[in-house]
Amino acid sequence: MPIITGGVIEEWGAPKEALRAVIRAVGQFRPRQFESDYVVDIAFRSWDPRDEPEFIGVRPGMVGRKQRRFIVWHSVPRGLDTVESVRAWLATALQETVRLVTEYLPARSKAYPAEQLADEVELLRLALLQH
Repeated sequence: MPIITGGVIEEWGAPKEALRAVIRAVGQFRPRQFESDYVVDIAFRSWDPRDEPEFIGVRPGMVGRKQRRFIVWHSVPRGLDTVESVRAWLATALQETVRLVTEYLPARSKAYPAEQLADEVELLRLALLQH
């Protein structure tokens, strides 16, 4: 089961570069091979340092029927400006992502292979911890 990534990045400087490096690593973990693959989209919301973030943590997003993509938003907290700190935060946050995939996703669409997708997110979490 593939994992994709993307999202809204409003930050600049060191935090932006750290987040982009982690996004690249996530995107390379299990890239989507076919449009018919079901995926978890590890999407990121960062913040403009002049404003308060909309939220911090993890929230479920859209469950796409046609594009077979479950978006899970990850809002990176302020102050994480190294690849290591963003990676460590994401590894912790992915525990909530696994929970959303196993509990929230089946309530939205039974067609998704929720357990297999959750296993992939857990493997990603473990890979981030090993860096």
